[in-house]
Amino acid sequence: DRGVRYVGLALNRKGFDRALAAGCDEINFVTVTTETFSQKNQGASIKQNLDVWREIATEARALGIPATLSISAAFGCPYEGEVLHERVVDIAMLGAEAGPTELIIADTIGCAVPTDVKALVRAIKVALPDIGLRCHFHDTRNTGLANAAAAVEAGVTGLDASIGGIGGCPFAPGATGNIPTEDLVYMLHRMGHSTGLDLQGLVDVGRWLEEPLGRTVPAALPRAGIFPHAA
Repeated sequence: DRGVRYVGLALNRKGFDRALAAGCDEINFVTVTTETFSQKNQGASIKQNLDVWREIATEARALGIPATLSISAAFGCPYEGEVLHERVVDIAMLGAEAGPTELIIADTIGCAVPTDVKALVRAIKVALPDIGLRCHFHDTRNTGLANAAAAVEAGVTGLDASIGGIGGCPFAPGATGNIPTEDLVYMLHRMGHSTGLDLQGLVDVGRWLEEPLGRTVPAALPRAGIFPHAA
């Protein structure tokens, strides 16, 4: 057991085929909440994306490969503005018909606040009580960790993050990276949650990333260190 699962992010059928060819252990397909962002991000309508999702979810299941569905721009769109929770729930229900192993709610442009997160998670749980939920937050407006804490309190059991807080989205103007893994794990550990991750190892990798990137990473722990400091 490698202790690692390689997830292939697929935006269309070709992406799914490439992920299979690369030997990915899991497929994550993306659909978006607004037509403008959907066209810019994937060159397809929401309906077209959901049709492709149903197709690849069926094939992945036949191959024994987990397939998850991300709903991007779930809290707001850089082109159309506010996104109603009802719209996200409708898309989630349509996507859930294909039997995803997990549904991911993504704040692609980092506009959400904790009250948004709790309300949307609650609405999806009412509509789809048996669905596995994960959240994906960007820290564009410095609310990412607060949103992660709110998601955990609302009953979400999975969170996306990136070491150092690197990343972004080319079609979301001003987008920053995902919430930093080391900062998230530090917060969760201090909240009493077990993650199974080596926090010091994450901090070390975050510090190492700065050299090949040629810049400091957004994460706080590579600069501040873990508290309390080891004796």
